[in-house]
Amino acid sequence: MYAEFLDYEGLATFCVSSARHAMMVAPCADVIITGMRLRGEINGVDLIGLLKHDNRTKNIPVVVLTACAWDTERESAEAAGCDLFLSKPCLPCELLRQLRRLLAFPQPARHFAHR
Repeated sequence: MYAEFLDYEGLATFCVSSARHAMMVAPCADVIITGMRLRGEINGVDLIGLLKHDNRTKNIPVVVLTACAWDTERESAEAAGCDLFLSKPCLPCELLRQLRRLLAFPQPARHFAHR
């Protein structure tokens, strides 16, 4: 759902199914979004650590988007180097707003109909 929304808003997205694939495409990314629980042996905290210790990806912002909203989860992700921790439910427009802030994209002008 998030990828489709971000694509619709003009951001190109790559969806991967494993941390190994994430490490392969991450150097091409402007921002990386991950969860805390991933398929396979590496969890989100481990992935963040790998990304932040790799010279190719250490400066790319990492966003955690997860249903694991415990303080300990947040603290672990932040200690590993995540730049933003968002807990679900997170509206797609809020994710987009935060991504624009992280990437310094201008916010679109809001147009309101006046009666």
